Amino acid sequence: MKTAHKEVVKRPGVSKKEFERAYVELSDRLRIIDQRLSTKADDIVLTMTLAHRNEIDELQTEVIKLREELNKVKPKPIDTGQFSFKSQKRSPSVFRNLFKRMQIARK
Repeated sequence: MKTAHKEVVKRPGVSKKEFERAYVELSDRLRIIDQRLSTKADDIVLTMTLAHRNEIDELQTEVIKLREELNKVKPKPIDTGQFSFKSQKRSPSVFRNLFKRMQIARK
């Protein structure tokens, strides 16, 4: 019986020490990239937050100015004394008659 001889092909390999060094180096590079990405995202969020805060401050200032202008233009309330619907001696039928006379669109 003849046995087949397999020809052993030597492939260039990497030693365990070289592999571990390359792995550590790659891990360090990934960690640095992750830190940069995180820092960049934080910077962007901070910038957007500051911009929104400035917009809110501007809007608050504008609202205050509008209130002041409105208070200048707004007439003072007229003192009507103790006027109320309860103090009047109208019966509910008067209001009913008013609603009956109003023209309301019907479907």
